[in-house]
Amino acid sequence: ALVANDRSLDKDKLVYVITVNDLNGLKLIGGDATFRQALSAASKKANTLYPELAGPTLLLNLPRLLSALVKLFTPLFPPEVNARLKFERGPLVAVDELMDISYGGKDRESFLKDIDKICY
Repeated sequence: ALVANDRSLDKDKLVYVITVNDLNGLKLIGGDATFRQALSAASKKANTLYPELAGPTLLLNLPRLLSALVKLFTPLFPPEVNARLKFERGPLVAVDELMDISYGGKDRESFLKDIDKICY
């Protein structure tokens, strides 16, 4: 919400909160379900807390199998779903520490530019 606040003030218009989930290293089969449950809970919580600011949800760095399924089925999604869900390989792959994309982080500007390209 801090980025949304800053951008809203900078652009003098209300911007949306974007939920970004990095799925790098996620195991679909045989992995611990705790991480998947946490992602789902976080997304639901964000939509509950900020319904008027809810922007798209980005799912980054999908496992190969899931990525193939998404490419196959995405054209069948209703337009509303395609507008709300974005799938991409990329922006967080090279980030070792989340501090690198936080305020003052060395990769913050390039990360935010990548996110803007995906969403808009």
